[in-house]
Amino acid sequence: MILASFGDLDAAEDHLHHALDIHGLDRRRTRAIVLADLGQVRLRRDDIDGAFAAWNEFLDCADGLHSMKVHDAVLDMRARLDLNRLRGVASAEQLRERAATVDTSPA
Repeated sequence: MILASFGDLDAAEDHLHHALDIHGLDRRRTRAIVLADLGQVRLRRDDIDGAFAAWNEFLDCADGLHSMKVHDAVLDMRARLDLNRLRGVASAEQLRERAATVDTSPA
C-alpha cells in the first residue's frame, strides 16, 4: 500500500497479487486484508468491477474473523462504497448490504 500512497497503482496491484499467491487459505486474516487493499487500489484505478470482485472475496474471507484490522477494513470499504460516484450502482448497494451482515467485531 506504500506504492499506492505514492501513486504507483500498477506496482501496488502487482504486489498485492503476489501477496495473495504467497498467503494461501491457511492465513485467512492476512488474505482478507490483502483483498480489502486490492479493492481499494482497483477503485482508485477506476476498475469498479475489479474492486467489487476483490471486496466480495474479502467479505467471504472476513466473515467470522474477529480482528480489529479486518473490522476497520470493512468500515473503510463501506465508506468507499458511499462515494457519490457509486451511489445508485446496484453492485455497490449489494456489497453495502452484505458488509452490514458480516461479523468482524473484535473479540
